[in-house]
Amino acid sequence: MTASWGGDTSEHVVPIATGTTRTTILDVARRLFTEQGFDGTSLRQIADAVGTTKAAVYYHFPAKEHLLVELTRPWLDAMSALVTEIRSGEREGRDAEATLAAYLDLFVEHLPVLHMLAGDPATQNHPDIGRRARALVDSIQQRIAGPDASDARLVRAACSLGVIHSVATLSVDLVESNRDTILQAAVAALSATPADRPGSRRQSIRRNVATQ
Repeated sequence: MTASWGGDTSEHVVPIATGTTRTTILDVARRLFTEQGFDGTSLRQIADAVGTTKAAVYYHFPAKEHLLVELTRPWLDAMSALVTEIRSGEREGRDAEATLAAYLDLFVEHLPVLHMLAGDPATQNHPDIGRRARALVDSIQQRIAGPDASDARLVRAACSLGVIHSVATLSVDLVESNRDTILQAAVAALSATPADRPGSRRQSIRRNVATQ
């Protein structure tokens, strides 16, 4: 945790207003972070949108960073659970396509938060978010690539995850209605074979003709 997480304690901290919940504050914060960016949103704006006081928001979240970490925690915890599952002995037989499908479903489930992160990449710079997310993605990518993977296989594994990561830029309805198409594209990226370079096929034919 950084020192800045101490927050502004100059205002009197009071219990949150009746009928206003911690979940409501998080929902409003996510919406404003998505619409205005993290840096462009203040705790005052969040409090006004919730219909409470800034001091009441401070009661649960002494700093904006607390909101950001709490918003991303369910997604990161789900990623961690997936990594644990695919590493477990009983899941050793899970194939790459099944792992990609589980990864895609996880992204679909947490799409609103991923929209927020995609819209403001600076939010991923927080060490409790970006660093943890990168470590988890690396673990999943290694599992998809398989043991002793070639460089080409590692590249294809990264591309297949890239297909899934791209859903963060798409609407929820579009992603949910095209889930199978997205999965097929991810699997295709993983199983793709290098295409012939321009002219290579013609050169091969000429060599074959010359040797006949």
